[in-house]
Amino acid sequence: MALFVLLVLVLLPPVAVLMYALTERWDYGLLPEAPTLQWLLGVVRDERSLAALRNTVLLSCLSACVAVVLGGLASVLACLAAPRLRALLDVLSLLPYAVPPVVIAVGALELFVGRWGGYLDLRMVYVAVVAPLLFPLVHKTLAAALTQLDAAQLLEAGRTLGASDGTVLRRVLLPLLLPALGSALLLCWVTAAMEFAIANLLLGGTVELLQPLMNSMRGVNGHQSAALMVLSFGAVAVLAALVQACGAWKSSGKSR
Repeated sequence: MALFVLLVLVLLPPVAVLMYALTERWDYGLLPEAPTLQWLLGVVRDERSLAALRNTVLLSCLSACVAVVLGGLASVLACLAAPRLRALLDVLSLLPYAVPPVVIAVGALELFVGRWGGYLDLRMVYVAVVAPLLFPLVHKTLAAALTQLDAAQLLEAGRTLGASDGTVLRRVLLPLLLPALGSALLLCWVTAAMEFAIANLLLGGTVELLQPLMNSMRGVNGHQSAALMVLSFGAVAVLAALVQACGAWKSSGKSR
């Protein structure tokens, strides 16, 4: 019973948004009226929405890639070579949750826009600000994967067989970590794409992203805003399914 109630509470908001995006009105009764696809088609044809989608995909992908490359390298090296450094990274990974995004955005405005705004591209500033906030997702995902693989024992076995640590890392550990890296990249991409406070304060006047656009459209046309949310969720679901399929295909290939 408790699980059923939890499922209803979790699924009710996205189902309501989907119904609102697929109907013309929902103000006369308990259920929406007049099913239609005009809002979804309108979002697909709207140049403003497409521009926001392009900007969001580009900046969120850049932020996720920077976080996975730099954060993943730091996490793997710390887990394998320096246990004390791993403890420090565990503490640092808590900082993004302790500092509100609004504070980070205001600090970035004061530092990068107020002083160096004429010399810096705000899109690159956005990537530099958001990427460190994604580090906890990378670090926790890779730390769990390395613990499960018992990476220290793999390194020791490689040394016993005469292989260097770099060879073991490149030819054994990295292939085994590919599913974890894919999961971390997906988590970082979704989190960066859903960022609102920093995107609104730092890029609000120059580059429009999906979350600020949804917020601005909500007061003008709630149906179109809901349609944009549905399409965004659908894109994330498709990407997650592709990552899952790639992981399953890789596992099945290894089992053969």
